[in-house]
Amino acid sequence: MAESSATSSTPPRSNGAPSYLVAGVLFYGAVGWLLDQWLGTRFLVAVGVLLGGGLGTYMMIVQLRRQTAADLPSTNTQNTNEESE
Repeated sequence: MAESSATSSTPPRSNGAPSYLVAGVLFYGAVGWLLDQWLGTRFLVAVGVLLGGGLGTYMMIVQLRRQTAADLPSTNTQNTNEESE
């Protein structure tokens, strides 16, 4: 039985960037809920969810920019005969 393996010189694109958004909302929402319980307030869970959404969105954009930059070919490594002479 022959195994088929798809080998490529480029690494697979990560689909984990949206997990920053989900994790941020869940984590900071939970921190807000705990602070609400400790302080006896009712608004910190909403602040935590909004803060987590904002930070998660920021981290997702940063991750996607890194992936896009890694996918683009580098033009600085091209050497021509005119430059070396």
